[in-house]
Amino acid sequence: MSEELTNIIETDGTLSLDDANALVLKYQAWAESIAKAVARAWGMDWKLDGLDGAALEALIFCSRRFQPARGVPFKGYARKRIHEAATEQARKSRGWRRGLNSAEELDRKAREISAELLNIFPELRVGEVPNYEDGNNNEGTLRGSIRQLLLGASLIAVKQGLESAQPDELADYKKILETLATLDPIHQELLWKVYWEGSSLRNVAAEWDTDGLNVIREHKSILEYLQKNIAEGKRFTNKPRVRPGLKKKAKDWHAGGPASRFSSFLKEGLAHDKKNW
Repeated sequence: MSEELTNIIETDGTLSLDDANALVLKYQAWAESIAKAVARAWGMDWKLDGLDGAALEALIFCSRRFQPARGVPFKGYARKRIHEAATEQARKSRGWRRGLNSAEELDRKAREISAELLNIFPELRVGEVPNYEDGNNNEGTLRGSIRQLLLGASLIAVKQGLESAQPDELADYKKILETLATLDPIHQELLWKVYWEGSSLRNVAAEWDTDGLNVIREHKSILEYLQKNIAEGKRFTNKPRVRPGLKKKAKDWHAGGPASRFSSFLKEGLAHDKKNW
């Protein structure tokens, strides 16, 4: 046995602290080579991702428990534990990276949705909640308005998420789009202009040459229906009727307007990608 391993503690066969430390110094470069190999396999930096520290900790652990009397070479004893420690650190580091990237992506999407909501509802810029046109600012009305804002944010999220959606997300989005496609064509057009094109309700009213309250109230009626249909998971057959203020526009639309927006959108999606749709 080499001189550096002579001070064996007789009680349990492990090395003295000095001899254990000598093993660490002797095999540190070897442990680092294992960490580097694991890092290459995982596409990571062995130092920046902490694999060097994990390997060194495992090396120290093994040096304290190594029993030369068993006749097993130290490398054979320590290799598996060092490799497992480096691999576990790589796994943790990758999970942390994914979590960070996911959090950053969610934050970016949230900011984009907020920006679009501010364009759709300019009242939010001055701290007012939409749909207070009747002056009835009671608590129930406030809750209803907030629910509608949340539903509006969900519609924007659907629009933003369609291109990058996973199959399970795409199935949820499709259900929402199918619900939108059952609405009256003028209601589909209103939602399309607001949530897909980013127009404010007042801009839609100006484009349609009608009073702003007509569009605001129509929009409120549609979202109240969708709130029950989508958010509460209930299916209703009594779709919202076109209110008197937009009946003329709806009649003209039915007579010569383009095809229903979301109905056409679903058909195009089905034709483009039958597997996912």
